[in-house]
Amino acid sequence: MSSDSTIKQRDVDFDTKEQITDDYSYDIALANHPGAPNSNTAAQDDSNSSSIVVTENDQEKEAPPRKFLWVVPLKDHVHPVRFFFFLFSVFASLAVIVFFANAQSWTLTSLLQISENTGDATGSLSTYSEVTSVIGVVCWGIISDNIQKRTVMAFGLVIMGIICIAYPHAPDLYPTLLILRLIYSVGTAATTCMMAAFMLEVVHGERSGLVSGLIGTCSGLGAIFAAFVLFTVPTEMSHLGSSPTDPMLIVYGYAAIGATTVALGFLLWFLMPKNPPPQKRLTKNRKERVWKNLYYGIIAAKDPHIALGYVSSFFARADEVIITHFIAMWIQQYYIDNGRCFVGAFCPYASSSTRTMTGIAQSVALVIAPFFGIASEYNRELSLAAAGIIGIAGCIPFSFSIDPTDRTTLGFVVLLAMGQYGAIVAGMAMIARTKVPEEFRGGVAGMYSLCGVIGIIIISKVGGVLFDKWMRGAPFLLLGIGHGLIAVLSLSCTRTGSAPPYTSSSIPLPVETMLAVEESWKEEADY
Repeated sequence: MSSDSTIKQRDVDFDTKEQITDDYSYDIALANHPGAPNSNTAAQDDSNSSSIVVTENDQEKEAPPRKFLWVVPLKDHVHPVRFFFFLFSVFASLAVIVFFANAQSWTLTSLLQISENTGDATGSLSTYSEVTSVIGVVCWGIISDNIQKRTVMAFGLVIMGIICIAYPHAPDLYPTLLILRLIYSVGTAATTCMMAAFMLEVVHGERSGLVSGLIGTCSGLGAIFAAFVLFTVPTEMSHLGSSPTDPMLIVYGYAAIGATTVALGFLLWFLMPKNPPPQKRLTKNRKERVWKNLYYGIIAAKDPHIALGYVSSFFARADEVIITHFIAMWIQQYYIDNGRCFVGAFCPYASSSTRTMTGIAQSVALVIAPFFGIASEYNRELSLAAAGIIGIAGCIPFSFSIDPTDRTTLGFVVLLAMGQYGAIVAGMAMIARTKVPEEFRGGVAGMYSLCGVIGIIIISKVGGVLFDKWMRGAPFLLLGIGHGLIAVLSLSCTRTGSAPPYTSSSIPLPVETMLAVEESWKEEADY
């Protein structure tokens, strides 16, 4: 047989593996496949067991899946109560992330007493921490294919809580505060990566738009909880300080929130969904399989819909950081420049304005997020395009505002938040509804988060420098340009029509990979 026909036969083999992997184990499939060595003998030996497995799975398919809130179908291994606690973990992690980001300005100006180049300091901390997350999101995505995803999620929450306790005790910006921020980013990388990984793991069928809408809703609830509750913790603990502007109130607030987060991390490990029962697989060359997952996550971008999901993550995650970091920093600097607050003291005016502006904006975005999820069930591209257009309408005008606390600017911030959550929800649905082989979903989820991390690195650093050197609204101008790009690419994908299913045969596998699979066939036949 010629080399061309051999490669063609192997491509067919990978297609068959894609189709049967949900019906029975890959090992039985390989043994019975016509292209496998000694296939006839293996088929005769395992005919009874194979038929039993297929019959059992056929019966399982006939049974209706369990549903969360009577709407979201779940896979057999996921209980609705455990799915609820996964959503609660999303809520808790986003609440801590939003609080930590907004409290960054308090740490710099009130505790470390930094009065100049605060934008550059904020952007630099975000950049360096997200460089760590570049490694973190990829590693967590790959690791989650080999260990329990709930372990990764819970471990991330514990890390975040510990750093919250230690963060305000840093005596300097470099290196202490930076080191703590780097460790914190490892925890946030775990939680954000697992949001996408869990969504790929727990949904039955193709109702990922509903799940992404629920994740967006819980994210919005977490942000609202942070704005209306967590931001008030230092103020509510004013009886422990010498005055309402005592900077130690910030330390007490960090400690209370951090301790609660650690406790939640340990508790949620017992309550979140477990991984599905493992199928029998070859365990040799596990290291090669790990890198193969990363390889698949990268080349999956050949599918324009997955590539568009990666682009949306690039700007939507940057939205999250810019909104939480630079709105609070802009408001803090506005009150300092106008003499109403002072460096080295807690500023209740800035805390109150930030709480009101972000809280109202996140509340409106929360109402909108489920509609993006529902719309994504019908047309993912137009949903993402709408999110991009709404983001433009909010980012561009807000970037040229003079007074960030003015009521007029509140409307722009609301539109900005709507565009952010719309891009997150529609972008996650974009990758989730594209058919990805189960064993490579962690790699795709990791690359999705990685693109978001890269977006944060670039936009936060550039935006931070422009915040100090040019104008306070420069970071939001960059986001407006990004939302415009999302809208254009989404409309372009709409014109191309629906993408074909994402299968193994659509990916150019290296010759070494195909030879390795052929060798595994021989080992299975001998076994």
